[in-house]
Amino acid sequence: MSIFKFNAMILILVILFSGITSAIQPVNPDLTDSARQILNYFESIYGKKVLSGYNVYVHTPDDYEQTGKQAAIWGRDIQWLGDVDTIIEHARSNRYILTLHWHWFYNDDSAWTGKRKNPVNLSQVVTPDTPEYRQLLKELAHTADILQKFQDADIPVLWRPLHEIDGGWFWWTDKDHPENTARLWQIMFDYFTHTRKLNNLIWVYSAGEGNKSVELRKRFYPGPNYVDISGLDIYHVDFKNEIKKYHDYFDIMTQVSPGKMLACGECDAIPNPDKMLQNQTPRWLYALPWWGAPSSGRPVDWATDTMRHDLVITLDELPPLGQGNIIPHVGILNPADNGTAWFPGQNLTIESYAVDRDGIISRVEFYANDNKIGQLNKSPYTLIWTDMPAGFYDIHTLAFDNRGSSNRSNNIRVAVNMTDLARNRPVTASSGSNPELATDENYYTSWSSGNSDQEWLYVDLGQVQTIDRVNLLWGWKIHASNYTIDIATADPQDPSSWTTIHTRKNRPYQQWKATDRIQFEPVEARFVRLNATGRAGNQNWAGYNLMAFEVPVVNNP
Repeated sequence: MSIFKFNAMILILVILFSGITSAIQPVNPDLTDSARQILNYFESIYGKKVLSGYNVYVHTPDDYEQTGKQAAIWGRDIQWLGDVDTIIEHARSNRYILTLHWHWFYNDDSAWTGKRKNPVNLSQVVTPDTPEYRQLLKELAHTADILQKFQDADIPVLWRPLHEIDGGWFWWTDKDHPENTARLWQIMFDYFTHTRKLNNLIWVYSAGEGNKSVELRKRFYPGPNYVDISGLDIYHVDFKNEIKKYHDYFDIMTQVSPGKMLACGECDAIPNPDKMLQNQTPRWLYALPWWGAPSSGRPVDWATDTMRHDLVITLDELPPLGQGNIIPHVGILNPADNGTAWFPGQNLTIESYAVDRDGIISRVEFYANDNKIGQLNKSPYTLIWTDMPAGFYDIHTLAFDNRGSSNRSNNIRVAVNMTDLARNRPVTASSGSNPELATDENYYTSWSSGNSDQEWLYVDLGQVQTIDRVNLLWGWKIHASNYTIDIATADPQDPSSWTTIHTRKNRPYQQWKATDRIQFEPVEARFVRLNATGRAGNQNWAGYNLMAFEVPVVNNP
């Protein structure tokens, strides 16, 4: 941790626990102590630091595996929440700040206006004694039952309902009469706060992007007595270089919700921290990327740079909010799991970190392919592994605190004393885009095949070589369950040239970073082919995603 971050954390802890009363009063005067603690913490950092966010969805990779850092704020959707008890235990042990939004399928129909079978008459929904109003109360009661479980567990929630409230693409946006949308918020607030006594909710208002007048946006706003934190969701901007749009959105929301701390409730990526640090762009309370990394809107290098920036607060840098033991936070920062971790020698430096927010770290253990290779009992947790045998390794660390709790780091794939004969060699594929990306030196670029089970890709090694292994590193979601590895010494266009040397059937489905390291008896080959014949996990909505096709050999002494 840098001196800048250390001093900032000390200041925050002093503010939190010195008994100073926050100038920001919650809209619910009966807010729980743990939720008030979060609001006090927010006030102490607002305008100084930016909290990192992370959206927990199965359709995006977990960027912790790439960046080594976890977000301070975790976003989940109450519409697809899953097992509440599991989430409660996870939130309690990791002690991140939980935010919940709601893609509300009112009356068992879609949240999106364009996808609904039955349009919503919002005027009727907010009018007492109508069938629509009774349905509203029924659904609010169901959601309150879920939120009650978080309150019973003393877990505060940044509650962000009716998100992108003025956008127009969700049913709760009444374009003609925005006051109906504002009234819907007020009804929910009154029911959750006064009727159901949900005192763990911090109310977060979230506007939508787009060119709308301040006067129109104000009509959607339920009023200062119903909102703790305000902001909007920002997409389609150049997060590295943009200045004006960020200022414009910040100024608009300052006028819509004066006096409120402003957050970026959703975004493609965290805006440029250097520009925020230099006061070229506003410093949001937090920024919550919708996508994990890698994604089209959030490159891994940008996710890594922002999550490790001094201005950005990650999970390991939060104060010990709440009660009960917090498990250690641990991660590997170097080497990176990006395709560059090929080490020609036999020494490997592993740079890890470990933090226990409410105690001390007792030890950090280092593992290669689940075999312990070392242990460090104090920081810095940097291990030099010497005299490594040639081969491939999955590297991870385990951190233990003084109460016996432990946690596992991200996983890093490394190669020791090996050379990839396929790297940057010509590639031919049955279909799809950019087959050459399967043999570049970047694990976050990939060949995407056509949408079928029968697909193939082969690499030309340039000359006949003796090989005894192939590595397949699959990307996001779609990989083969059934495939063969075939070789040829000449004329790959002749089907009779190919010989199958490995067959795989019924490989289990894995969403992310499925890795197949295949070894076989040494053979002579110039052309090496992956011949896929079936996609795993019924993922047939797109073609195969192959990040790396490697043909490794041990380096000569």
